[in-house]
Amino acid sequence: MKRLYLTFALLSLAFAGMAQVKMLKPYYSVTTYNVPDSVAFVENAVAIECQSAVYKEFQPGMFKATVEITTMFKQGDKYPSFSKVAVDSPVISDTTKINGAFINQQRFPLPKGSYEMILSVKDLNVVDGRALNDTLVVEVNYPKNPSVSDILLYDSFTKASKPSACTKSGMDFLPRVYPFYGSNENKLNFYVELYNSDMLYDEGKYLVNYYIETCESSTRLQDYAFVKRFPVAPVNVHIGSIDISSLPSGNYYLVVEMRDRSNALICSKSIRFFRSNPGATYDMYDLSAVGIEATFVSQINNIDTLRKYICYLDPLCSESERDYSLNLVKTDDLKTMQQFFLNFWNSRSPMNPRSAWEDYLAAVRRVNMSFGTPSYPGYRTDRGYVFLKYGQPDKIVESPNEPGAYPYEIWHYYEVANQHNKRFVFMSKDNVTNDFHLIHSDVIGEINNPRWQLEIYSRINGNIIDGIDQTQYEGGWGTHARDLYDNPR
Repeated sequence: MKRLYLTFALLSLAFAGMAQVKMLKPYYSVTTYNVPDSVAFVENAVAIECQSAVYKEFQPGMFKATVEITTMFKQGDKYPSFSKVAVDSPVISDTTKINGAFINQQRFPLPKGSYEMILSVKDLNVVDGRALNDTLVVEVNYPKNPSVSDILLYDSFTKASKPSACTKSGMDFLPRVYPFYGSNENKLNFYVELYNSDMLYDEGKYLVNYYIETCESSTRLQDYAFVKRFPVAPVNVHIGSIDISSLPSGNYYLVVEMRDRSNALICSKSIRFFRSNPGATYDMYDLSAVGIEATFVSQINNIDTLRKYICYLDPLCSESERDYSLNLVKTDDLKTMQQFFLNFWNSRSPMNPRSAWEDYLAAVRRVNMSFGTPSYPGYRTDRGYVFLKYGQPDKIVESPNEPGAYPYEIWHYYEVANQHNKRFVFMSKDNVTNDFHLIHSDVIGEINNPRWQLEIYSRINGNIIDGIDQTQYEGGWGTHARDLYDNPR
C-alpha cells in the first residue's frame, strides 16, 4: 500500500478593512506507528513557511509570528482526540531577512480504526483572519502479524536529552515535511519501524528490502536497491540513508519491504518523493535486448503511426522516458521505436501489455474527441493531459457564463497520485475554441498558482492584483469560483 503524503494547497486572503495580508503556506505529513500489545498512534508534523506568516513586534526590536494549529480526529459522531496549540516562529530582529520554516509535531494515541483527521491552521497575528482547513482519512490498523510502520523522511536527528511526545527510539527527528530534494541535496534519510517479525520464526533473522522505484511505471532502480537482515523481534527500527547524488529528476517512491528467509514478500510500505537534479542522467533502456517478434507491437509497422503512438505516451512518461522518446521520434529507426514502445508497456503491465495499451488508446481517442481545439489534438491540451495522467475526475464543475469571469472548470479527484481530495482549475479566454488551460492545482508536482481566482475574474476588471500578496478575489454578486473550489458539486 502506498503511504499517504499530503500537502496543504490552501490559499486564503483575509482582509482587515481594505488592507491586504500575507497568505499562510502550511505543509504537513502524517505518519502512524504501532506499539505491540498497546495502542497505536498518529504523528502529525506541520511546517509553516516563515515568509508566509505575519510577524509582529512583541518586544522592542524583536519580532515573531504565531499560528494556531487545531487537530481533530472524528469517528462517526465522536471525536476521540483533539488538540489546539499556538506555535511561535523563531524570534528575529530584521523582518527583511525572513526565511526557512518552523515546525510543530504532535502525537495522538488512537485505537484501531478509520478516522477523519481535520486540520486547521490560522495566523493569530491577522485580525479576523480565515483559518485554512483540510480533511483526510487516516487508517490506524496494525494487525498482530508482521507489519511495517509509515515511513518518516527526515533531515536530521539528535539523541533526545529529555524524551518528548515525538521522540522515537531515543532520538528526536527533524522531519522533512515537504518531500522535495533539490540538486544540491545528496541524501535521502528515512526512519521506519518493523513489527512482529518474531511471529515468523522463533529465532534467527529475516530480510528487509528497501529501494527506489519510479512513480510512472513502478520500475525498481537497481542502483538504489538494498537488503538488510534483522534479528526477529517484536519491534525493529531501521534508520536508513540512500545516496541520491546521481538520481535524475523525477517522481519516485521509496519502498520498504519485509520478506521471509526464502525472500517471499510479507508486507510493505512506501512514500512518494520528488527529485530535481538536471545534471544527472542514466541509461534507462537496453533496448537491443527487447524482442518484438510475436508481440502486438510487431503489427505496428507504419513508422508515422508508431511516432504518433509514442507521442500519445507523453502524459505517462517519466522525465527520462520523455527526453528519450522526443529524440527517438525524430529518427527513422522503426525497430528501436517498436522496442521502446513494447518496453514501455511491459514495464507498466507485464501480464498484459497489449490490453493496457488498448485501454489507454481508447482514453486518448476519448480526449481527442472531447478536448480537441483548432490548434491541438485533445491529448496535447491541458485537460487531455490531466485526464490521461490521472484518469477521469470524480466531479467536474463547469462554469461557462459566470458574470465577470472567463469560462472555467474545476476537476475534483477524491484520490489521485497517492493524495486525497485534490483539484485542477482550467480556464478559457473564449467560448469558441474549447481551449482550456490549467491555471492551478493542489496536486503535488503540478502548477500551483495562488492567484488563480484573480485570473478567472480579470475578464471584466483587467489586472485586479492589488499587491504581490493578494490571492483571493473579493467580488460581488454571482462570483462562485472559491465556493465551487472548496465545495465542488
